[in-house]
This record gives sequence, C-alpha cells and structure tokens, in this order.
Amino acid sequence: MKDGELQEIVEKNNTAFKLLISNKTFKIDEMKVFQNENPVTEPTTRGGVYFSDIKEMKVQATIFDTSITEHLSNAMLGPNKTFLDIPIEAEIDNNLKISLLTNLTNTMQDSSKIILYLIIKEVKVKSD
Repeated sequence: MKDGELQEIVEKNNTAFKLLISNKTFKIDEMKVFQNENPVTEPTTRGGVYFSDIKEMKVQATIFDTSITEHLSNAMLGPNKTFLDIPIEAEIDNNLKISLLTNLTNTMQDSSKIILYLIIKEVKVKSD
C-alpha cells in the first residue's frame, strides 16, 4: 500500500481505529498518519536495537482513556531492550479490515488525554 493511500484511509476513518496492548483494547479518539524524515543519511540499525530508514511512516494517536498509561512502560525502549509490537486495527467501509503493526517511540500526556507517536512497521489490508 502506498503512503498516500494509507493517509487517505486513516483520514476518512480516523475514529474507527483501536489499539491493542497488554490484552486490552483502547479506542483511538483521533489519529493521523504522516511521513517523518530521520536524521540519518542511509538506512541503519540504531543502537543495535532497531532499524531506521531515511523516511518512515508514523502514527499520531490521541486516546482520551488515560488508563492506557499503565500499559505503556512495557512497550517503549528504555525500560525494555526491545520494542513491543502494538497492533492498531479498524474495520472500515467496503468490508475492509486494516491492521497496522507499530512500535511506540514517544508519548505526551495531560490530564484529559495521551498522545502516542508510533512507527509503522507493517500494513495489512484484508477484505471480507
């Protein structure tokens, strides 16, 4: 799937997505997909832990259910030596199921919401 196609699907269906972490499902209240440029001149393995390309697709997911924070420490590098794969899924019109396999890279939080920034590793689209 081309990056522009994914961005269009997410834009049209941005409130249909759910994030799965620690056997729990959280509704994504706002979501967007964007392309990010990394400060590398060629594809490389960063810190011997994860692969980084020159450009990568990222997800910005806003979740109003702040109880998700108790599950995030298992997902990020830092306290862990590897990223946790986090699926983001939606069933959209035309009987399509879209699944994004992501890794959490950053979070921002206030009292009413948490914003997650995730790298997209894989995109799958299935029709029923």
